[in-house]
Amino acid sequence: MATVNEGFVVDEDGIQEKSQESKNQPISKALEILSGDIDYSAARKAPLFIATIAASWGAFILGSCLGWSSPVQPQLQHIPNATVPPHITNEESVWYIKLDDTEMSIVGSFVNLGALLGALTGGFLMDRFGRKTVLIFLSLPFVLGWLLIAVAVHPSMLYIGRILGGAAGGIASVVAPSYVSEISIPSMRGLLGFSFQLMVVLGILVVSLFGLGLDWRLISAIEAVFPVILLLSMIYIPESPYYLTKKGKSTLARDSLKWLRGPEYDMEPELSQMETRVRIELAQRSRFSDLWSGWAWKSVLVAIGLMVFQQLSGINAALFNAVAIFESAGSELDTLVAAVLLNVDQVLFCFISSLLVERLGRRTLFLMSEIGMCISMFALGAFFFVKEECIKTLESTPGSDCEQQVTALGWLPLTSLILFIATFAIGAGPMPWLMVSEILPAKVKAPGSSAAAFTNWFLAFIVTLTFVDIQNAIGSSGAFWMFGCFCILGILFTIFLLPETKGKSPEQIQAFFGIHPPVNTSVND
Repeated sequence: MATVNEGFVVDEDGIQEKSQESKNQPISKALEILSGDIDYSAARKAPLFIATIAASWGAFILGSCLGWSSPVQPQLQHIPNATVPPHITNEESVWYIKLDDTEMSIVGSFVNLGALLGALTGGFLMDRFGRKTVLIFLSLPFVLGWLLIAVAVHPSMLYIGRILGGAAGGIASVVAPSYVSEISIPSMRGLLGFSFQLMVVLGILVVSLFGLGLDWRLISAIEAVFPVILLLSMIYIPESPYYLTKKGKSTLARDSLKWLRGPEYDMEPELSQMETRVRIELAQRSRFSDLWSGWAWKSVLVAIGLMVFQQLSGINAALFNAVAIFESAGSELDTLVAAVLLNVDQVLFCFISSLLVERLGRRTLFLMSEIGMCISMFALGAFFFVKEECIKTLESTPGSDCEQQVTALGWLPLTSLILFIATFAIGAGPMPWLMVSEILPAKVKAPGSSAAAFTNWFLAFIVTLTFVDIQNAIGSSGAFWMFGCFCILGILFTIFLLPETKGKSPEQIQAFFGIHPPVNTSVND
């Protein structure tokens, strides 16, 4: 701790005297600085958009990793009459690969396994090496992962490539939202905070479009180009000014803020608040055990709760049954085309939500999302219950007309699926990534973000791995109703535990939880 504090005091542009005086700064003065209003009217917005897109490019690559297995599955398993048949069918060729159901399941789920491993290290890495540096170096595992997949001659190479891409994506899911939150101004924090989820769904959409006509190896080779874009764009943008201030690099912090806000912006009030927050944060030793300390555990549990209700909303169940749902509606669309349409639906409503977040608020959109998903899950469960009962009836009474009843309800599953994807995209999809970086106190942001992201990817991995078993045990109807019950819990969570963070300062957000971290403005231990 002493080393970190020395780095903060010994400053490269001569603020040592200022920092020495502020060691004895009374708490009331610190609170006065933090509660002061900052005029952001002269701040430029274009640099914020540029920096946000660059930092969120890792989310686009992560989305490509998540969406890759679905369009290439028919090729990897050599499914007859696939939209894009496998280019190599000679079993004696070194490039021949054919996966069975178990191997395909591993390929699909290992990206989540890699992501949860990466999420565990993301918080430590971004505090140790910086947000910008970590995002730059993520381009390496992303490239290696895609190249391993592109030149794979054995399923194990696919597994390793998927884990590498997932691990890099898991780290990005911790670092990118934190960076965007730290560079944003209050009026744009919601819009910019949506960038992570929007880029994820854009990545999924792009790779599904590639799947309509390209070989899986060519898709992977093209995807290997995107990490290079991440590398080049991150070199251009500045490091987070908050991180630079925390490391005692005030000249670089000032340059970073000038790049982000523009030359006409008066940065002194914001820098003063930033330095005060850093002094308060560094005044106490930071330990992983702080996550469950009396002043932090409430915000940490809410952050984890957001991720829990995102993954237990039923998104994987809905997407897994998408083909069956389209068929039940009498659609003759190719499965890959159907997947593209669902991804377009998700991108469209995620974008619409980003325009509404600063008007309606985070909490309102998350509540609307949970209610819409709950209705969709119970409606899908009801349809599949009628269908399952019809199958049982036909086994005992072959002449039953129950099939006509199922056909008459063919509109219900497709309508419910579209509603579910749309309502997931407006709230449960993007909101957790935005709000986690807002509600966590600065002192525990790194370990808290890692814990929340780990929870997300752990549940994604478990649900993906076990969904077929759940479906076999309680039927499709039972699976949808189970997720519908989780959505009810999500509604209660939103009403009673989730704060509104729109337009609020970190101090105002923490006030919701009732207890603040111990405030000691001295930087001496």
